[in-house]
Amino acid sequence: MCWPKNGIPKNHYERTMLRLVRRLWVLSVILAGCLPCFGQGRTVALTFDDLPAAGTNDAVEARAINRTILESLGRHHAPATAFVIEKRVGEIGESESRGILRQWVQHGQDLGNHSFSHSDFNQLSVAEIEREIVSGEKSIEAVLKEVGREPRYFRFPMNHAGDTKAKHEAAALFLSQRPYILATCTIENTDYLFNRAYLGMLADKDASSAERLRAAYLAYTSSEIDYYSNLNKEVLGYEPPEVMLLHANRLNADMIEELLALFEKKEYKYVSLDVAQSDPAYKAPDTFVSMYGPMWGYRWASERGVQVNGNLEPEPPNWVLAYAKSDHTMYHRYQRTNKGKAERHP
Repeated sequence: MCWPKNGIPKNHYERTMLRLVRRLWVLSVILAGCLPCFGQGRTVALTFDDLPAAGTNDAVEARAINRTILESLGRHHAPATAFVIEKRVGEIGESESRGILRQWVQHGQDLGNHSFSHSDFNQLSVAEIEREIVSGEKSIEAVLKEVGREPRYFRFPMNHAGDTKAKHEAAALFLSQRPYILATCTIENTDYLFNRAYLGMLADKDASSAERLRAAYLAYTSSEIDYYSNLNKEVLGYEPPEVMLLHANRLNADMIEELLALFEKKEYKYVSLDVAQSDPAYKAPDTFVSMYGPMWGYRWASERGVQVNGNLEPEPPNWVLAYAKSDHTMYHRYQRTNKGKAERHP
């Protein structure tokens, strides 16, 4: 074939360019569909439940817990959302509690509604649920109004979002009319049980057990991050921005630097709850109805018909669970009869 002096024949050139454009278009579609897979790497939004504080009614201790958490979040440039139980505001003291909430706002963090009394919504009627939601707004609404903001997120107590289809749909409709965004969570570490045991150890002045618990708590948190991130990836085909559920308690105040370092070691970047829940995984309609409150990976699996084995999820160490019981003699009895095993597997 003789080529013309000016290069490739026009018809051949046009065909080549057309094929190239088509391939680029297909590639762009593929990349757009896989965007969540690449994104900006691993990300996590931090959330703290049960403000003004969990596990104490002492205003001085509550302030110290929150101050420590907030200072660490600031050092690590970690946005967070704190969910408030209005009844706890009164139990700790309204003036002191609102001061704590203002500290969160002044540090650039957000506040969400965690209901009035943290009652089990499975046991409530729709009307009672609605009252819990509205009554839970009092303090967060007042504090956010001072800076020209409004409450936007609601988290169900124990993540119980309606144990019947009718209740689930009614609660979802009511939230949308306030309007609220449902706060999700994809990773949890049973910190409330560890904290219960930890407070007992501190009260008993059992420094060695408290030190051992802190190490076990960090190890368990690491295993839960790995488990849930793998679960979410298995169900969705990629790891979404995670939402970590923590509580504003003494243990997390004492361990906040180690917890943040743990996420950073696993190459997570911190994002706001807004950014995390902008991922498509969180935009799908919430149709999961259960009397339980599992993490969202299990909900996504149920909604998508994906079979997962929840028995693979790690459990807290038995010795921690034993100490978390109100009768600490159970723990000491466990230590005597299982000393070797407990020491080898803290």
